[in-house]
Amino acid sequence: MKKIILLSLLSLLFSVDAFSQTRYETDFQLWNDTQIIVPLNKKKDWNFVIWTFGRFGNNVKTTTDARIGGLLTKKVNKYVTLGGGYLYRYSNPTFKLKRYESRYLGLATFTAPLSKDKKWTLVNRNMYQYEDRYSRPNATVIRNRFWVKREVTISEKKFEPFVSFETFYDFRLKDFARYRTQAGVSHKFNSKFSADIYYVRQDETGNRLRPGTLNGIGTSFRVNL
Repeated sequence: MKKIILLSLLSLLFSVDAFSQTRYETDFQLWNDTQIIVPLNKKKDWNFVIWTFGRFGNNVKTTTDARIGGLLTKKVNKYVTLGGGYLYRYSNPTFKLKRYESRYLGLATFTAPLSKDKKWTLVNRNMYQYEDRYSRPNATVIRNRFWVKREVTISEKKFEPFVSFETFYDFRLKDFARYRTQAGVSHKFNSKFSADIYYVRQDETGNRLRPGTLNGIGTSFRVNL
């Protein structure tokens, strides 16, 4: 009996030690992305978008992600928008190892009103993402984001609170590699400029290089030329 108890205690200690070595890490980050939207025709259903990203992690001490690229989008009708583009990405997910990649994107966004007054809206963005990681194995990722937004008026100004959930399915891993939740508010300042501010939580599944959870504050700016 003493041997069984001793072996059980040793097993428990090894399990605790293994868990401590693989425990999820946490981080706080600041995110921003900016889109400069250039109409390509009078109807403005064809647009070219210059897209940049900047993310600061390691508790806002290190640049963890920087991207720049462009998208060509076509608004098929008021419910469907299609697009494709390219992003060049620098990343430093472990705060020690710099990485570079090219991303080739395909987009399909669907919008549907959820109420008769059209103040409630459901948006579904589907993104195909091929990642050319140069010296590392390449990856194909399907991102599916659903979000619900509601138009409200405060002091004669319109705002859109929103909440969204996004999944990242990695075909190389054959599993969901990441989940992302966002909640915030959008505001259109004028016909040329609008912005979002939001809280973001991102959960890695453990299949990635740096499994864990991050929390952050993000901003998104859209400039229409």
